[in-house]
Amino acid sequence: MGVTTSLQQGTESPLFIYGVNVNLLHNQIFLLLLIIIIGELLGKIRLKGVSLGPSAIIFVALVFGHFGVTLPTGIQTIGLAMFIYAIGLQAGPGFISSFRSHGIAMALAVIAMALTGTLTTYLCCRFFGFDAGTGAGILSGAMTSTPSLAAAVEVVGHDRAPAAYGVTYGFGVIGMALFIKLLPRLLRVDLVNEEKRLSAELSETNPPITVRHVEVTNVNLFGKRIDAIALKDIAPVTITRLLRRSATEPILVRGDTVLEEGDHLRLVGQGSALDKMELFIGQPIEREIAFDRVFGKREIVVSKRSRVGATLGGFNLRETFNVQITRVTRSGIDLVPSPHIRLHLGDVLHAVGDERALSNVARLLGNNLKETYNISLLPILAGLLLGLLLGRITLPLPLIGPLTLGTTGGTLLSGLLLGALYQTGPVIWDLPMAGNRLFRDLGLALFMASVGTSAGASFVVTLQERGGSLLFSGVVVTLLPVIVGAAIGLWLLRVRFLRLLGVLVGGMTSASGLSSAQSLSSSSYAPAAYATVYPVALISKIVAVKILLMILPAA
Repeated sequence: MGVTTSLQQGTESPLFIYGVNVNLLHNQIFLLLLIIIIGELLGKIRLKGVSLGPSAIIFVALVFGHFGVTLPTGIQTIGLAMFIYAIGLQAGPGFISSFRSHGIAMALAVIAMALTGTLTTYLCCRFFGFDAGTGAGILSGAMTSTPSLAAAVEVVGHDRAPAAYGVTYGFGVIGMALFIKLLPRLLRVDLVNEEKRLSAELSETNPPITVRHVEVTNVNLFGKRIDAIALKDIAPVTITRLLRRSATEPILVRGDTVLEEGDHLRLVGQGSALDKMELFIGQPIEREIAFDRVFGKREIVVSKRSRVGATLGGFNLRETFNVQITRVTRSGIDLVPSPHIRLHLGDVLHAVGDERALSNVARLLGNNLKETYNISLLPILAGLLLGLLLGRITLPLPLIGPLTLGTTGGTLLSGLLLGALYQTGPVIWDLPMAGNRLFRDLGLALFMASVGTSAGASFVVTLQERGGSLLFSGVVVTLLPVIVGAAIGLWLLRVRFLRLLGVLVGGMTSASGLSSAQSLSSSSYAPAAYATVYPVALISKIVAVKILLMILPAA
């Protein structure tokens, strides 16, 4: 009763079982979506507070792959490109400063991981009698480095290295994701406190904007115009309001405003800059200088794309509109409103002035939050295309040989460059935070589904041919470098834990590990560290494979 067939001679008709079109199980798009949906549902299950998150997709894909499901390799390529490009865009603006302040220590931890992986692979090969090709496959798969496999195949061919890679890569992806998930529990790290510590560290390098009130007591300033005393040369501070000694209502400070003895000024800036200005102007006071009905405050969002990239000083808001900008908030960080600061889409300008003037400035800059979430497809596709082109470039390196960045390295480099550049003419390369997250998660899902089915197809067969020794070697080569990297990073190099997560997954070039790290914390510290160390990890593991092939005997 529940089975209905519809077959005609000479034609191919669908087979229905309980109303389900069985031929859909041969449709690769249907299977792709099915794997991702099941994985997403499985990833939401929590056991004792631990969930797999997006990494569950690869578990589902391995099962499907074992039973013969295959997905086009192009899905893996475009998924990986999307995921890594989004990471590059997110990390690009802070990449250079991050490397200068923390990059050396993080790079040393990655190099230590590569050396540990090479030594561990060598010992496993000597103990189990593996040849050089198998050893190269173990190292490449266990440390999830496809460029390393390509370098190995160029030397030893397609015989042994890809088979070993197929077995060890599965645990390299899965094991890394699980290890990152469990590491905070193993080390008893309080992630909330870690975020607070890193936020405090960020506050030291980018101090918050504060307000201070000062009375003019410096006799050298009496009768002087604001624009004649070059206050900006002393410290980057903005004077927003002035209250005369005998007045009840403050005024906005302009360049032609004349200072008088006993004037009360409201200063906006960073703490150290305010200290300098206080010593120059006079003594601090506790009184708040507040506007009554004449003036108001408003937060104005930069949403007009035609205004993006223009300098704040170019709008001449104080002279034209009698509006004072007290600070600029960008990605949650307050910036001093320097005339030379270039506006980004989504910047929030904290403005003071007449209500009608504030409305005019709001119309000038857009002030439409919804517009900041509009995503243009052309810059995304152009950035991905640039990344794929960069990935094809081969660099001749001394003693190492030709080095090709590949899809991962090329798209990461493209994202870093365009993220740091931010804008080219009318084209804005950056993505809003919500758009970046969606683009990144979709790419990761496509990548994991394709990689999982590929690894699952040969996983059991290769295990039967090579035995448990090959899998054991892969497990050791995956875990030991990460453990060594964590120990060196935490206790020797003193890398903060949230950055260390990015270092570990970057050192393993592990997209699934990075997904696990991001599920632990919504901060950008791990992705920024990942992007910082990835080039070092890419090169060091290619060098490691070449060294391994030199010191191990051929088949």
